[in-house]
Amino acid sequence: MTTDERYSVDELRFYLVELELHSIMWFSTIAQPHLSTFIQTPLPLVHNYPLILALQGHIVEGSYISRYNEYKRVEPPAAMFSEALVYAYPMLLDRVFYKKLLLSMSESDYLVYKPQTRLSIPLMATYNAFAPGTRGRTVIVVTRDRKLPEEFYLRLGAKRYGVWKAVYVREAHVEVVNRSVEVSSPFNVADVSPETLKSSLVVLRHYAGDIALSGVFTRALDIRVNGERILKPIPFFISV
Repeated sequence: MTTDERYSVDELRFYLVELELHSIMWFSTIAQPHLSTFIQTPLPLVHNYPLILALQGHIVEGSYISRYNEYKRVEPPAAMFSEALVYAYPMLLDRVFYKKLLLSMSESDYLVYKPQTRLSIPLMATYNAFAPGTRGRTVIVVTRDRKLPEEFYLRLGAKRYGVWKAVYVREAHVEVVNRSVEVSSPFNVADVSPETLKSSLVVLRHYAGDIALSGVFTRALDIRVNGERILKPIPFFISV
């Protein structure tokens, strides 16, 4: 990204957005070793890369029934701002409902495969998902000449999966804090300038940038809405 593609804070609008899930959505987990087995720990967050694609109207599902694979990139999501003119921080879920689903494989007979592979195919599998009513919050950035509607939907999955409705959209007042601060809300490590980041706690690895739950920065954005204050790292498309 060149200097000409950077924006000042005054050229942008910042929104604190609360979204509610209206359908089931699979969630990511961390596999942690424990004695002779692994423990799957659910992560109460959504990566900002699919959020940005969904804000552009794309269905974000890695399967043949969507065009997700055509949009996959290896550069940080912040590098998409000059093209998309929209940026979203990772979404933190603050009210979570879980649902356990039992799925079965159809048109499969493990007796046919077993003589060839000496392994059986699992006929049933259990999946965990976020259930309707789950809520999350994120900060969305757009250019000054754009405004977010009061209500909108994001489709983070194919068909009915991962449909989120924005229920509260509030524009924020933003200032730059030029001192060492601790950020305790999720951010994409690849989206911030390395010289501003002192340390971080990474919880989710991803090809479009690892997500951290907290970090210490030399400067940050002070985002305020109706008396509520949120500190966020400065993505590299914003000049300070």
